[in-house]
Amino acid sequence: MSTTADGRFPEALMASSPAPVGRGTEIARLHEEVDRVRRGHSARVLLTGESGIGTTTVVDAFCAALEADDSAVVVRVAAEEPVPVPVGVARAFAVVEQLGRALDARRGDLGATAARSALALHEALVGLRRPDGDGPPDRLRPVVLVLHDLQHVDPASAVVLTDVLRRLQSGGMFVLATATDPGRSPASPPWWPRLFVPDPTAGDVPGAVETRTRTETVGGLQSPAVAALVASRRPASPLPGPVVAARLVAATGGHPVHLALLVRSLPDEVLAGVAPPPPARDLEGLVEVVLGGLPAASRRLLTALAVLGGTAPATTLERVAGEEIGPGDVDTAVRGGLVEPRPAGLRFLHRRVRDVVLAAAPTPEVARMHGRAAAVLGGRAALAHAVAGAAGRPDAATADAFAAAAHAESSDHDDAATRLLWAADLSATGPDREHRTTAAAVRLVRAGATRRLRALEPRLRVALGGAGRDLALGVLASESSEPEAHVLLQAALDDLDADPGVRALAAVRLGAEHLRRGRGMRAVDAAGRVPALTDDPRLREEAAVVTAHGRAQQWGPDAGLDALADHLAGAYGPEPAILTARLHLAAGRVEEAYAGLHEALHRVRGGSQTTTGRVVHLALAETAFRLGRYDEAEAEARVGATTADEPGGAWVGPAARALGASTAAVRGDPERAEILLERARGALGRSPNPFGAFIVALNGAMVAHLRGDLEQAYRLASGLVDGPVPAMLSAPTAPWRVLAADIAIDAGRVAAADEIVREWPVAGASLGFVLSRHRLIGRLAEKRGDVDGARTAYRAALDLVASAGSRADACPVEVAALHAAAGGLARRQGWPSAAEDLAAARRAFAALGAAPWVAAVDAEIDAGVPGVYRVPADDAPGSDGSRFDGSRFEGSRSDGSRSDEAPVPAVLPAARTAADDEPRPSLTPREHEVVRLVAQGLTSREVAAALHVTPKAITYHLGNVFSKLGVTSRRQLWGRSFD
Repeated sequence: MSTTADGRFPEALMASSPAPVGRGTEIARLHEEVDRVRRGHSARVLLTGESGIGTTTVVDAFCAALEADDSAVVVRVAAEEPVPVPVGVARAFAVVEQLGRALDARRGDLGATAARSALALHEALVGLRRPDGDGPPDRLRPVVLVLHDLQHVDPASAVVLTDVLRRLQSGGMFVLATATDPGRSPASPPWWPRLFVPDPTAGDVPGAVETRTRTETVGGLQSPAVAALVASRRPASPLPGPVVAARLVAATGGHPVHLALLVRSLPDEVLAGVAPPPPARDLEGLVEVVLGGLPAASRRLLTALAVLGGTAPATTLERVAGEEIGPGDVDTAVRGGLVEPRPAGLRFLHRRVRDVVLAAAPTPEVARMHGRAAAVLGGRAALAHAVAGAAGRPDAATADAFAAAAHAESSDHDDAATRLLWAADLSATGPDREHRTTAAAVRLVRAGATRRLRALEPRLRVALGGAGRDLALGVLASESSEPEAHVLLQAALDDLDADPGVRALAAVRLGAEHLRRGRGMRAVDAAGRVPALTDDPRLREEAAVVTAHGRAQQWGPDAGLDALADHLAGAYGPEPAILTARLHLAAGRVEEAYAGLHEALHRVRGGSQTTTGRVVHLALAETAFRLGRYDEAEAEARVGATTADEPGGAWVGPAARALGASTAAVRGDPERAEILLERARGALGRSPNPFGAFIVALNGAMVAHLRGDLEQAYRLASGLVDGPVPAMLSAPTAPWRVLAADIAIDAGRVAAADEIVREWPVAGASLGFVLSRHRLIGRLAEKRGDVDGARTAYRAALDLVASAGSRADACPVEVAALHAAAGGLARRQGWPSAAEDLAAARRAFAALGAAPWVAAVDAEIDAGVPGVYRVPADDAPGSDGSRFDGSRFEGSRSDGSRSDEAPVPAVLPAARTAADDEPRPSLTPREHEVVRLVAQGLTSREVAAALHVTPKAITYHLGNVFSKLGVTSRRQLWGRSFD
């Protein structure tokens, strides 16, 4: 069931590799992993080792077994090794576009996958588990995503794949990858190793299943495998004994390609042990010996194949070689053992063999063959071969053609940069080379291809000055957090002789650099110069975003929202929507922020490119946290914490880890919270940023508060209040101010808390903020001994909740905290309303899974509530899952009103632990997914959207769940853990 871009294997994988000799252990371990995945777990495994050691052979055998019994959905993609030319030619997003086409081939008529969107690729992969849509759960099959040769993945695809792999936390997903040992890899630094090592902070993640992650180094073959290798390669020859086998392994290091080539060349007497072996040679030396023994026609055939670099049919080889190739020439080449026949043509045993053949061929002959290959192949490959055919010799006409093609390309800046670099290498004069190299650097800045730009840095530093050079070096300096980066960018902007488009791009990047340094007004000034320099709508849109962000830094989030108002409709990219949502969040309008961020992600999912992708996930993690959606907060923080090459985004990872720490602390996992905080602080120390530092300190205060370390919490929170507050977070209704006031009250600093609350607006804020204001006013009144004032504040807030109706659902944490505060006051005063409010608080906190807050309510109950007591969970009414559906409590409030509007238990069950709430074994994997989301309070429509099925399917699954768990309503599932 494996597919690639066109529904088949890649050419390099179309035929099965030779039978896997001596690899039974590695293959068995992979089958053990897939068996775990079938049981609902997930896994990521990397097979690595010396080039040619046999990782592909292992994967081929493993996947063939899965296909034989149709037990898994297998999707395979292979990163192609670039044609060997003077500069890299890997096309941006080539690998993820191959993956997108492979998924489309599997998904049928569901539409094209936006391959450049990690969200879209993730959803398509997860959707493959159930090819029949709403079919029964037992139709679920594991999805095996195979990624070959990660060392050849283009940088743009690497960023997207990193996101995809971080997201694949649901059950039934197995990622299997191969790569050359990073120590031998041409990529510097390699991007993939961190994805295949266990993450100490990933355990017990709500909403995710256990993901076993490991890297396995595949070594050389051992002596017992040599006889099997000889039997498969030379069935008529004698099998070597243990002594001969040991000698062969010692001579080759057990390298399969080296060993196979040596076995093919040895006489039977040596294999039988009756004649001594020839002198030992390394693989390259052995290839040279074999090559030297071939006739000239076969050598030319092999040179043509080496020039093409992959698998090629005889007709193509003949045209590239420039002479007729007869069947005898092909047979001789195959018998030499350096190549093997495949359905698509001939291919080398391994790229190391090809490299030796290419190096042994005369340079003029190789250049001529590259020229013929350019004529035969056409397209992008033809351009690469044309460059290689020049062999470093200037070719002004070809260089001019490449430069013209690059200038005609207005959208694919990465590809245009590649053509300009080719043109630079073929240019006849030094000034032309420098000019085209600088033009390529400008295109890479526009593409956001930081890794490729970094590779050009040595050439740029010795180039003549100019706006393009200053722009590129300024962007690299900004990426390295060099404080003087703005000087280079300013010089590029002020170069009156430069191309206006380059100056406009410099203005946008200069504005972004000022924003990162907290210089909002200077960012506005820089971005304000863009409209006079260019009509490019995308650059103008980027400038508008910088302007709005700068105004928000200078005068607060509402000033930024005003500046963005005219740019949302018809926006080209998601950045205006992203910043609008972030500004709503900074202003305390969490619900608007949440909706806006999902709209932005919808655009990203549809393929819109963004330079602020991690910021989206960071902001969404915070909004989900504020809304009490901790599963979503955890998942988004995990994605936001991944490393990427986004300009100036190094602070996002630490901030996302800090948010993950707060989520873990709320979930009752302080150890994991501390690990995440330590990692966040360490990463921020390596890339300091004021905004990131504020976020990390804020979440540090939150974690300290939740674990009861009030002195530490107050020290951090007061530092935020007294220190410089980033203007983006300076709004009087910013959510962090509520936490600061709560911490001050709990730490006994009433005057400090009163000062914080006194500055808040009385009107115009969101419902959640207004409820928090009333609650804190009530808490302060209590601390001063003003019971009536406290009661009045709590009553006003509770009345607001009642009148708000469903709007109050958007602020569950604030409502629960309000009930807890009101219930605490009522308990201390002996009022009967204590039972109702504490029951409501406990119900809500338990539904959210907020263990520390449940424990705080339980402590109030344990202190004594009239008519209410707690018993162990196993003995409590409703301990089978029917939360708080016991007897109706008919007490009265202190103001005389009845409290019989909602059911309230006379006995409150103890807080459940994760062990108490483990899912029943009888639930299927899909039922687990459904019930987990329903337990969080989601409607059937919301659950259906999250799982990409119909609401009718959710109703069907819920019917099975109710029967198995012995419940009769969704309310009885609320607050239970099904992770």
